Amino acid sequence: MSFIADKIVMDGLTFDDVLLIPAYSEVLPRNVNLTTKFSKNIELKIPFVTAAMDTVTETKMAIAIAREGGIGVIHKNMSIKEQAKQVATVKRAENGMIYDPITIKKGSTVRDALTLMSEYKIGGIPVVDDNRTLVGIVTNRDLRFEKDMDKHIDEVMTKDNIITTNQSTDLESAAQILQKYKIEKLPVVDKNGKLVGLVTYKDITKAKDKPMACKDTKGRLRVAAGVGIASDTYERMEALVTAEVDALVIDTAHGHHADVIEVLRKAKKRFPNIDIVVGNIATGEAAKTLINAGADGIKVGIGPGSICTTRVVAGVGVPQLSAIYDVAKTLKGTGIPSIADGGLRYSGDIVKALAAGGYSVMIGSLVAGTEESPGETIIFNGRKFKSYRGMGSLEAMENGS
Repeated sequence: MSFIADKIVMDGLTFDDVLLIPAYSEVLPRNVNLTTKFSKNIELKIPFVTAAMDTVTETKMAIAIAREGGIGVIHKNMSIKEQAKQVATVKRAENGMIYDPITIKKGSTVRDALTLMSEYKIGGIPVVDDNRTLVGIVTNRDLRFEKDMDKHIDEVMTKDNIITTNQSTDLESAAQILQKYKIEKLPVVDKNGKLVGLVTYKDITKAKDKPMACKDTKGRLRVAAGVGIASDTYERMEALVTAEVDALVIDTAHGHHADVIEVLRKAKKRFPNIDIVVGNIATGEAAKTLINAGADGIKVGIGPGSICTTRVVAGVGVPQLSAIYDVAKTLKGTGIPSIADGGLRYSGDIVKALAAGGYSVMIGSLVAGTEESPGETIIFNGRKFKSYRGMGSLEAMENGS
């Protein structure tokens, strides 16, 4: 049995095994800056990422966490079309200027306008002709008491004295125009009168209310999306990139695998401008392999989650704090951040995960009971609960996990 000494790692630490030693400090709580990185090119204002689980992150959660400065990973347990649609909804939820606004063509009906407003959850739509020249704008107020669903938009839209601005107008100036004319939507047109964008009062207000929001260079909320290594993976990636997802997360139970590495390499060749985060792993050796394959972020954690049974069923895993630290040592100096995924029961565990070298933490059970989570609401003994399940559960796998 002499081989045992070479195969057994004697030391392994998890969150309950350690405490941080207090030391001298001159930092006040109000001066703390939690800015960190989700991936190589995506910055977060707070170190929180919501998990790609079907009872944790869909549109509402992704929007909510991004407004606070984190980022959500929309799960893949849905059709490609639906996942891409959810990404697009998050990207349209908040804008500095909407560069590609939803429009409706002249000659469309009231029914068409109401359908678009309901589908995209918007309160007004610019009306354009076949050349995309702005000819009017229709809002909820125009349609509120309209009973004839087949009436042409041309008959109910606002078409006289439409207030517009040009592409050089900044948000502060746009806000002044909105306030001066007491309007909520300001179309942006080029010198030929063609619609090129839209500024809304709601977006300007949101930007002021949530200054820490995680946004892209166009002022839109950031969002990531989970993918696997199935046969439709590249088709799914293509749809998500078209929907302008900010990052792809190759989400597997064992990230240190030849198939995962192959998908990563091919994905980086196809989508060189999109950050790709890969996981899950638990060793520095695995991190090195994924970095060499092109990973822009590493997700750490094999079996530590509150609902995960990998360690019990498969006998596989590494105590989470040791895994985070081992990966952090490998990533040092590479500019590639790690995400500590799972095992976080208390706020102190989050602190320990960051102290061990994690750039951010992925949370599931901690937010699964919130209003924003997509889990089914259950009332038991007069109390409200939300359903929560692992992505390796039979129910989740039956839905495509």
